[in-house]
Amino acid sequence: MPNQTGAPGTPMASFRAESRTGGRLPGGWMPFGAVLGMFLMLALSPGARADGVRPPNGDGELRGWLENMVGHHGFSGGEVQAATGLTEEAIRAGLARWRIEPFGAGVGTGAARTATRVLPYPGGRHPRLGFFDGAVDPQRETKLSVFTPWDPRSYVVVDVPEAIFTQAGLVYLAHTHIPTIWEQQGVRLPALEWRRRSDGVLVMERTLPDGLAFGVMARPGSNGVSMRWWMRNGSTNTIRRIRSQVCVMLGRAAGFEGQTATNKLLDGPFAACGDGSGKRWVITAWNGLDRVWQNPPVPCIHADPRMDDLAPGETGVARGWLWFFEGEDVRGEIARLRKGEVGKPDTGPLVERRALREPVPDKLVVLTFDDSVASQYHVVRPLLKKAGFGATFFITEGFSFVSNKVDYLTWPQIAELHRDGFEIGNHTQSHMGASAETLGRLRQEVQYIANRCVENGIPRPVSFGYPGNAIHPGALPILKRLGIRFARRGAQPEFAYETGRGVAFEPGRDDALLVPTTGDARPTWTLDDLKRAVSAAKEGRVAVLQFHGVPDREHPWVNTPAERFTEYVEWLKANGYRCIALRDLERYVDPEVAMADPWAVMDWRRTRGGGR
Repeated sequence: MPNQTGAPGTPMASFRAESRTGGRLPGGWMPFGAVLGMFLMLALSPGARADGVRPPNGDGELRGWLENMVGHHGFSGGEVQAATGLTEEAIRAGLARWRIEPFGAGVGTGAARTATRVLPYPGGRHPRLGFFDGAVDPQRETKLSVFTPWDPRSYVVVDVPEAIFTQAGLVYLAHTHIPTIWEQQGVRLPALEWRRRSDGVLVMERTLPDGLAFGVMARPGSNGVSMRWWMRNGSTNTIRRIRSQVCVMLGRAAGFEGQTATNKLLDGPFAACGDGSGKRWVITAWNGLDRVWQNPPVPCIHADPRMDDLAPGETGVARGWLWFFEGEDVRGEIARLRKGEVGKPDTGPLVERRALREPVPDKLVVLTFDDSVASQYHVVRPLLKKAGFGATFFITEGFSFVSNKVDYLTWPQIAELHRDGFEIGNHTQSHMGASAETLGRLRQEVQYIANRCVENGIPRPVSFGYPGNAIHPGALPILKRLGIRFARRGAQPEFAYETGRGVAFEPGRDDALLVPTTGDARPTWTLDDLKRAVSAAKEGRVAVLQFHGVPDREHPWVNTPAERFTEYVEWLKANGYRCIALRDLERYVDPEVAMADPWAVMDWRRTRGGGR
């Protein structure tokens, strides 16, 4: 809620029917006429409007939202209707089809979970208990339900960000209350949704009409959630006086419903609320603090962040946390948290120094070539041999490899590349990307190329290139078991694929099985693009370049003209760059030392527009 006070509105009537299961269908569902009447009443009640209805798009979304609303949040039929606009018949059919019951399988207990349950708040049930006139039509795209460890049915709703202010005024608000500068101009922002990444992180991003973009990353942890709120100035003017409101709404957590100030503790950058016993606490904090405060009628607590001014093109980041604490000494817990990550500057994930072997020299470049293109033998090979450069060639039998020997390598040519001293890497049999759907076939696809290498007198590859730059956490243990020591990914998620830009590999921060691409060559690339990419090869970092065919006739969107590549090689040689294969990184970094959280450095860079 924007920083305005007001008497709490009339509390929304509670329409939730306590469910009792009977057979496969949840009990407690009311007749259609009654549910429809409840839906109409809900639509007209304070804080809920029919224009907030979001029908699911297809079976996948329908199942996901029904599991979210009913299986985890315990929604009644009327609440599901208010969120989705679906008929009672459609809701009941979906619940029966997927056997979803209120607080059903998957909810678990606090002891059984290894990470806090964090879900997109689904709408349909107002996240507040009061002050509804201060939050009409709450939008779900900034709200997360964070479930308590002591009661799997209880949750707090974190609205991050609830509001954003700049020198221009209120530029974003996650409900209807005070008009934003866009509403004053008659501009309506489109509805968005949270996106859950394969590593469990929830991501939300929005670009405002003037080019100012903001987003949130929320990472579930063992006892809460860590968050990053970022702002990127895509406008032509400096953005000043940036501050946000992040509201932690407590009314849906048992024991925290009290609309009072007596159970709150404000000790910036911390804000906390205790339950009736005083032995269970919800604690939140943000760095770059603007202020801490509370609003008992909601009830909620705030630790609101701010940012420094942003010039055009700059990105700012604030870090936030929400923890659950059981114990009587909450002030002692806050003191402990103050000495931890909250009190440290955001310099990114710590370097895992056990992984470091030798100092990385400046101007060190890894050259990689994907997709088994014939020009890599006819054009690339002689140029690299003349320059004395190493490289990795990632081999696949995908595309038209088997039948098209004009555009694709033969295995005798691949074997000759090996005898020349170049590394032969694995790119899967069919150029299959790593995803949840393909993990079951990954071992077979990698093993096939390994076997073909051995058949042709080439050692089993120890380097892997992710086809299509598609990565998934489940791929890492599979690759490790298959003897892969280094794996090159693309520049995503730090940079969009279309840019061709990337980040340098940082030994001790980047996992050896997630080596990032620093520059992904395109037909439009010039020598300046190459220079920009390899300029990152300094201060202990390595530039990793990704090429395809030189030229690439079958995939022209990743083509590199032969004359351009010749220019690149000659410039690198003339300017003292050393070019090696991916496997040669083992001189500088121990691939056996895995990063504790391989994805953390990607998140840190992403919120900074790509990092250093």
